Amino acid sequence: MKGRIMTVVYILLAALVCYALLVLFRQQAALKDRITRLEREKNETEQVLLHFMENVNAMTETSVIEANEQVDQVPDASPQMVEAATYEKSETVEIEQSISKEPPLTDVKQALREGADLETLARSLNRGTGEVALIAKLSHQTKVAPR
Repeated sequence: MKGRIMTVVYILLAALVCYALLVLFRQQAALKDRITRLEREKNETEQVLLHFMENVNAMTETSVIEANEQVDQVPDASPQMVEAATYEKSETVEIEQSISKEPPLTDVKQALREGADLETLARSLNRGTGEVALIAKLSHQTKVAPR
C-alpha cells in the first residue's frame, strides 16, 4: 500500500513537472513572437525616419535652388531692388563657395567598418549619433558631408 501511494505521488510530481515545462515553453514562444514583432516595428520606424530625413534634406536643397532662381527672375526692378538682388546673389555665391570648400563627403558605412567611433564620427559631421547610425544602416547614399 505504501508503495502504491509513493507511485501515485511520483506520477503526480512528474505530471506537475511536465505541466511547468509546458508553461515555460509557451512563455518562451510568446516572448520570441513579441521580440520578432518589436524588431519588425523598429525596422519600419527606422525606415520611416530615414525617409523623412532624406525628404527634409531634399527640401532644403530645393529651397536654396528656388531662392537663387527667384533672385535671377526679378522683372522691371528699380535700382534699389537690383542692388539688393545683386547683394543677395553675391552672398549666395559666397555661401556656395564656402560649401564647395568643405571637406569631401565621408562614407559613414565605410568609416564605421574601419573602426571609427560612432559618437566621434557624428560629432565630426555635426549630426546626431542616431542619424549617423540610420544613414549607415538603411540609406542607399552613405556618403555625407558635415553640416
